[in-house]
Amino acid sequence: MARQQALDLHKAKISSFTSSRARELRHSDTLAKKLAWRLLRNRQLLHYKFRRQLPLGSAIVDFCRLSLKLVVELDGAGHAHESQATRDRQRDRELEKRGYRVVRFPNGIVLKAPTEFVRKIRECISQLEQARLNELGR
Repeated sequence: MARQQALDLHKAKISSFTSSRARELRHSDTLAKKLAWRLLRNRQLLHYKFRRQLPLGSAIVDFCRLSLKLVVELDGAGHAHESQATRDRQRDRELEKRGYRVVRFPNGIVLKAPTEFVRKIRECISQLEQARLNELGR
């Protein structure tokens, strides 16, 4: 029940523009994002359900596991430009203020080393689960 309430609250805060833009992005994924989605979808990664092109406030994140507050971003060549890198850092800080952990990967790791991509996400999940257990143990 609490999870559904959190999801309903999340949906209520999203503007119609942001949700329609997210829908557009789902239909125009890059090759790297398509491959990453094949690796993350259908609870394949430690049985966690990931969402793709998910609006979080004014941002649209590539992939997200809401219950862990884990955001996975894939960066193409455009993210290497200083102006885009600056916007990425600001966006990451905003998401982190809201309790999300943002992990960024270059598109190349997904395309050239998909097992490494999955291994690194598993490490993040393990760290977040351990932090959650530590919080519960206090």
